[in-house]
Amino acid sequence: MDKQLIFSEIESLMFDLDTLVKSLANSREYISENELSRASGKLSEIEIELQSLAGRVAYIKSSI
Repeated sequence: MDKQLIFSEIESLMFDLDTLVKSLANSREYISENELSRASGKLSEIEIELQSLAGRVAYIKSSI
């Protein structure tokens, strides 16, 4: 993996992490509104996305 591709992937990861932070804020809002089922669904989606991000980070790390 060349340096430019690594840089591009890191930028993409940062964007995706920012999106996940916003999703966590939505989940907190759902919890405060006692919409626990909706919050649970959103948190499950976030968990899946975090696992995907972890895989992408591991791939970058193995390529360095």
